[in-house]
Amino acid sequence: MTLKTKILSVAFFAVSFIGFAQSNCKELKGCERKLCELNTKLESAKKAGNQNQIKGVEDAISQTKKNCTTKTVNNDLDKKVKEKEQEVKERTDELNKAIKNQEAKEKIDKKRKKLDEAKAELKKAVTAQKTK
Repeated sequence: MTLKTKILSVAFFAVSFIGFAQSNCKELKGCERKLCELNTKLESAKKAGNQNQIKGVEDAISQTKKNCTTKTVNNDLDKKVKEKEQEVKERTDELNKAIKNQEAKEKIDKKRKKLDEAKAELKKAVTAQKTK
């Protein structure tokens, strides 16, 4: 392999990796998607210069490469959906209690907003689960 070929190969792989890291991870599934999302977070952390986040994301990438299987990804997504469902239930209960106790309009509005946010997070988790 000539020096020119080596340089072109390295340049191609570098550009491919950068393009992959910036690509839309939603097109991927399972462990590939998880690694893509982590690489995107890593790039953001590096741009921000956040050393603690860089270390944490690098550790997560290492663990994902070592332990990730389709089953673990599915379990993580299922767990996240259950957590979000529980959060929606808790927020609904809080809102209903506030309404029943005739709390101030501002408090009820604040609880309604938190419920709406929890519902949006649940919807996002369900969507991620369906595209696994």
